[in-house]
Amino acid sequence: MRVLGTGVLARPRRFVQRRPLVLQPTRWRQAPASKKPKLLPRKADARKIISTVFFLTGGVLCTYVAGSYTWMYLEQKNLLHQLKTEKAAAEVLTKISIPRIGLSAIVLEGTTSHSLLLGPAHMSGSPPPGTMGNSVIAGHRDTFFRHIHSLKAGDDIYVIRSGRQFHYVVIGKRVVVPTDLSVLEPTRGGQLTLITCYPTHAIGPAPERLIVTAKLNSPQPLIKEIPDHSSFSLSRLFAGLD
Repeated sequence: MRVLGTGVLARPRRFVQRRPLVLQPTRWRQAPASKKPKLLPRKADARKIISTVFFLTGGVLCTYVAGSYTWMYLEQKNLLHQLKTEKAAAEVLTKISIPRIGLSAIVLEGTTSHSLLLGPAHMSGSPPPGTMGNSVIAGHRDTFFRHIHSLKAGDDIYVIRSGRQFHYVVIGKRVVVPTDLSVLEPTRGGQLTLITCYPTHAIGPAPERLIVTAKLNSPQPLIKEIPDHSSFSLSRLFAGLD
C-alpha cells in the first residue's frame, strides 16, 4: 500500500515593515498653583512692626519739637513787640541782651516749666535785675542759653526793666553739681547769675550746671537807652543743634 507523501506547502513570507522605536519625552504637567497664600516668616513680621513703631514715634517727636520751637518763637516775638509799642508792657516786662552770643529775649517771671519753655526765667525770691543783690536768671541749654558757655570775662550783658537799662559785665563762670546752692546766696553788690544745664551739647539729662556771673557796672540805673544789639530769630536758636 502506497502511502502518499504529504507535503507542506510553504506559505510566502510577508515582509512587515517595522517602524523604528522612537522614545518621546513625557510631557510634564505644571502643578496647579496653591490657593493658599504663602505666609511671611514671623521674624520678618516682627521687624516690620518694630520699624513702623520707631518711624511713627520719631515723626511724633519731631512734630512736637517743631511745634514747641514755633510757639516759643511766636510768643517771644509778640512780647518783644509789646515792649517796643506798649507803654504798660514796658513797665512790666524785662529784656536781656547779650551782644557776644546774639541773644535778645524777654525774661519771664518764675522758673516754671512753662516759663522756661518760652524764654529765660527770673527765679522768684531773688532780687529783680538792676537792684542790689544776686539776681538769678535760668534758661534751657538747647534754646536761649545754648551759647552762654562761650562768654568770657569782660563781656557785656544788658537788662532793660521798667524803662531803664542796666549794664552788667561778666566776671566769671564755673560748673557745679545741681545740689550746689551756693550760687543762689545773696550778695551785697548788684550781681546777675545765669544758670543752665551742662554740658550744653549733652544728649539726655545733663548732670551738671553752668554758672555765669556778672557784676552790675554801676549801682545806679542808667536812664539812657542804647540801640538793640541783636535780634531774636528762630534760626539762631537752631544754630549749633546736634
